[in-house]
Amino acid sequence: MNSNTRREIMGIIAIIVGIVFIVAPVVLPWLLGIILIIYGIMELINRGME
Repeated sequence: MNSNTRREIMGIIAIIVGIVFIVAPVVLPWLLGIILIIYGIMELINRGME
């Protein structure tokens, strides 16, 4: 995954998390935890492909 794609994905995730935080702040910790887990898995897979 190149640098531009990573920035776009992180930007989209930031917007989604921001909207969820405004609409339903109770859900934010769960959503943020899931996003961090998915991001970590993607990073590990990406490192394995290099």
